[in-house]
Amino acid sequence: MAVPAPRGGAGTGAAPVLELRDITMRFGLFHALDGVGLDVYPGEIVALLGENGCGKSTLVKVLAGVNVPEPGGTLRLSGADVPLPLAPGQFRELGLSFVHQDLGLARTLSVVENLMVGDAATRRGMISWRKETRRVRTLLREYGVDVDPLLTINELPPVGQALVAIVRAAEEQRRFREEGTVGQSILFLDEPTVFLPENEVEFLFDLVRTIVRDGASVVFISHDLDAVRRLCDRAVVLHDGVVAGEARLDEVTDEQLIEMIVGQSAGLVGATYRRQETDDEPPAAELPVVAGVSGLSGGRVERADLTVHAGEIVGIAGLLGSGAEEVPYLCFGAHRSTGGTLTIDGRPLRLTRLTAAEAVQHRIALVPADRRRDGIAASMTVGENATILVNDRYTRLGGIRFKRVRSRVGELLEKFDVRPRNASALLGRLSGGNQQKVVLAKWMEIEPRLLLLHEPTQGVDVAARASIYRHVRQATATGMGTLWVSNDFEELATVCDRVLVMADGVIRAELTGEDVTEDRISTSVYQYSTNAASVLADVPGA
Repeated sequence: MAVPAPRGGAGTGAAPVLELRDITMRFGLFHALDGVGLDVYPGEIVALLGENGCGKSTLVKVLAGVNVPEPGGTLRLSGADVPLPLAPGQFRELGLSFVHQDLGLARTLSVVENLMVGDAATRRGMISWRKETRRVRTLLREYGVDVDPLLTINELPPVGQALVAIVRAAEEQRRFREEGTVGQSILFLDEPTVFLPENEVEFLFDLVRTIVRDGASVVFISHDLDAVRRLCDRAVVLHDGVVAGEARLDEVTDEQLIEMIVGQSAGLVGATYRRQETDDEPPAAELPVVAGVSGLSGGRVERADLTVHAGEIVGIAGLLGSGAEEVPYLCFGAHRSTGGTLTIDGRPLRLTRLTAAEAVQHRIALVPADRRRDGIAASMTVGENATILVNDRYTRLGGIRFKRVRSRVGELLEKFDVRPRNASALLGRLSGGNQQKVVLAKWMEIEPRLLLLHEPTQGVDVAARASIYRHVRQATATGMGTLWVSNDFEELATVCDRVLVMADGVIRAELTGEDVTEDRISTSVYQYSTNAASVLADVPGA
């Protein structure tokens, strides 16, 4: 049962537990933060909102001791002045804990090593790994997390990694309470729901509510306005490095929030990006087939058949573990198939032999869900990432034609609205949404015939999401075929012309026309999922 969240925060008469004033941060000539202030009150869950690149994560990293702000800013915790900048790791002494956008885990170390918070079980000065493993197994069971503590973080799926980071932060908060730091115990969650399916999101929300009930405060960074409304009391909005506004969530509409976020009228709410059929345009089913998949098998997928027509966006919906999330990688050769054929423009490709390099040669593109691990080269520049697949266009007699590269990259940054417009910036330092725009720009450079998308708008703000929808629809309209896999059923209903429902590795249903709605997709997914019997009772019309 969900634990009700205390309705704390501004207006209760209590003094702020955290007061930040005049925080300014520059990266070269780029002003990431400009005089930003933030108050957090006892027992409050405050949402920190804004477009990708507006300064949210930069501000959090100031409190984590990662970023060093300009002189002049101040920090007060429970009424006591704390000098800035903070030293690395000092936040723990102050009762602060973080789940960063990149999770902040040591990826080559085990779950046990990442969760060794507090005093390790020792014997004669040596760590007893057997005792630590037992302790961590017990801890994970207490939180209801099914993860092998001996696996490294890199061996876990994104969901498992996120849950480990959340458990670690929750344990830090429990230790703060036991040590008597209640009153300045604050948990910062930066896009914590990105990799979580709906049932795990509810687990996170119940955990956050419990932490707040026990005396902590929470700062929740998210682009998911539905999640923000379900969890938070108040919202503070950043725009271009300054505070654009704040409000109690029960006093503003989504349209008003989005207008604060993007700085313009919120025509994004309720917009559709589906193909508009007219008298001059035949139905998608009558258009030429760009890609046909027959007998696709591998992982959880069992002999799946599907087609994608020119100018059509086809969605695949399914619960986590249904096999839907594996289809793009099997079709690209990124995961090994055990059977199946992919036919591109009439040319059959044996999927058991297809490699990623061959897929690119056949103009098949893949935008993966985990962009930091699979989609970008974080230590390379924006320009290098954007042109990496088409370098041969810019070489002559063994030399790179740098002027042409700079010109093309400039066009791409403008077209995809990448901020800042700096081709020489390291891509890993950009916000998640701007990284995703570069990923999409990179793949569009090969002029794909088939575009495979897996959760392409995870961790992306509402304006960037609309931009991605628009660019994919425009590219698809030129004759490309698009296969879009997502757990966000509202997104699928917004962009897809047709939706396939997958359960237990098999395509169970196809939704077209007026049936492509969020409610119909959701109902169909749960109806066909044998592991969702307990959820079905809560699905209207199921």
